[in-house]
Amino acid sequence: MRWAVAMTVREPAALVLANVGWHLGTGAAEVHVYFDDPSDPAFSDVAAIPGVQVTRCDAVHWRATGPRGARPESVTERQSLNANHARALSRADWIVHLDADEFLVQERPLVEELAAVAQLDAELHFPVAERAFVAGAPMRSLFEGVFRLSTRGQNRRKDGGSFDEAIFGEQAPVLIHGVLGHSGGKSAVPVSGDFRIGIHWAYRGAGRDRAERWRSTTTRLLHFDGLTRAHWMHKMRRYLAMPQDSLKMSAHRRAQLELFAEMEEDRHALFDALYVLDEARLARLRGFGLLAETRFDPQETIGRVLGQVPDLSPAAFDRALTG
Repeated sequence: MRWAVAMTVREPAALVLANVGWHLGTGAAEVHVYFDDPSDPAFSDVAAIPGVQVTRCDAVHWRATGPRGARPESVTERQSLNANHARALSRADWIVHLDADEFLVQERPLVEELAAVAQLDAELHFPVAERAFVAGAPMRSLFEGVFRLSTRGQNRRKDGGSFDEAIFGEQAPVLIHGVLGHSGGKSAVPVSGDFRIGIHWAYRGAGRDRAERWRSTTTRLLHFDGLTRAHWMHKMRRYLAMPQDSLKMSAHRRAQLELFAEMEEDRHALFDALYVLDEARLARLRGFGLLAETRFDPQETIGRVLGQVPDLSPAAFDRALTG
């Protein structure tokens, strides 16, 4: 049972190389990398890795792939189109759409679960764990920290509401099911059949009928939302520069962006308030079972696959953002 990864990237080369190396080293048969910037300098290095198929998202690509033969304005639409393009090319049995800052971690071999779930004619869903920083802890690598778990599926109230406000207090408006990024996770989708890949789930056929789903018991999605403070600020400034009336954004992300716009003189403090957990917040998450404190260190696996490990220090990553 073979599985593949597809991703559309516009990130520093070290992160893309780390993602590719990790997934090839943990069982992916193929990794399809779509460079959103067709002149991305990482293209050649990534293309040289066995098991990787690379695509420049240039005018030629979008004439063949895009609606009306043009590049979509929406990044999520570009991601979905590229994921389905990869699915059509793949020789694997399953394919997973990921972002460059997302890593699958297996507690048991994913291939064994895929072999079982193949009988269900369904997608295999990977729940998300979102990285958070620990106050006072040194940051030697991009991947240091702990992981918040989502409250998605945890709530059961008669009024259909959520306990999130009681758990997270004044931060609830900037969270979705307890996390800052997305709570939807990602899914492995069969390559055969009439599945169509969305961002967080799959559809059947040409319409909006959602695929049936089995929740993985072997594999979790680690999401490194806001890899560094500079990375987060870079992303938020980009959002702020977009036409706000056409910006498709969830309510909690919109609330984060509004705070970012308001706190122009104190954005470092805003980042810390959102992403850095002190002892009291760690203890609260621990109490609700919403904290995973296992360490993620992918360097050995990356080095085995790539022959060397790219510089994964926060300082080098931040330099690449502005380079």
